[in-house]
Amino acid sequence: MSEVFYCKGWFRAKKRALEPYTAVQAQALHEGGELYCALIGSHTNPTCFLEVKRGFVGVGFLDEKLREVLSYSFQEEEPGKLFLSMATHREFEPNSDKVLKGTSYIFSLDGKLIIRREVFSPSHKLDSAERITDISANWEPFPKFGSYGHLVKAER
Repeated sequence: MSEVFYCKGWFRAKKRALEPYTAVQAQALHEGGELYCALIGSHTNPTCFLEVKRGFVGVGFLDEKLREVLSYSFQEEEPGKLFLSMATHREFEPNSDKVLKGTSYIFSLDGKLIIRREVFSPSHKLDSAERITDISANWEPFPKFGSYGHLVKAER
């Protein structure tokens, strides 16, 4: 896996890291269940970032313009086991941070999947569908500090 950098958080609107942390500082937060952010690949131009705290891991995948094109939300549903509860894919205007459309996939432990498609431009539209799906691939172990490779897979 690529190099990992740590900070307080990723400021999406300004596309930059907030308050850099040392690995020692981040590890103390990890062990205490407190929020920290791991940037993958670079502290200024990461390919993705993870927001980690007790009970939750959020993963944001960034494009070359540092726009969050894909995000995953994992909830700790069993001790040490994360469940992918939501995935969101966004499409942007070519040279802008304006979101054209997005699709969210909301997973339940019982296998229910809600798909919400929202178009923002040129006019707003929202539709949703519901189905039952196999959620066996939605489970991941809670990461050990510094070991995030299993969570930063864009293709699921």
